[in-house]
Amino acid sequence: MTDQPITDEMPDTWVRALTAAIEAHGHDVTDCHESAIIIDLTPHTMHTLDADPGEQLVIGWTERAGIDWGLGRADHVPDPQPLGADTITEAAARVHHLLTTGRPA
Repeated sequence: MTDQPITDEMPDTWVRALTAAIEAHGHDVTDCHESAIIIDLTPHTMHTLDADPGEQLVIGWTERAGIDWGLGRADHVPDPQPLGADTITEAAARVHHLLTTGRPA
């Protein structure tokens, strides 16, 4: 697998709306900006996602697939995966599903 960086393409209004929608599902967003939306993992979500200590859930865009997610740090997500969502509502629901089941949907 090749490293596919999460790129700096998300419009600020879109980031704010997606952040609010994720928070409406009861998840705390640690940081958000046009490069990424970052969620620190609780012990429960670390276990659910099989994450290593210190990893965060990073939501961003890649040129390859649009909205992606990955485990890592805001500045490096080694293997982002497509979230498979086209709208803010759908993306927030998939992030919630990911954090509660370990699968994007």
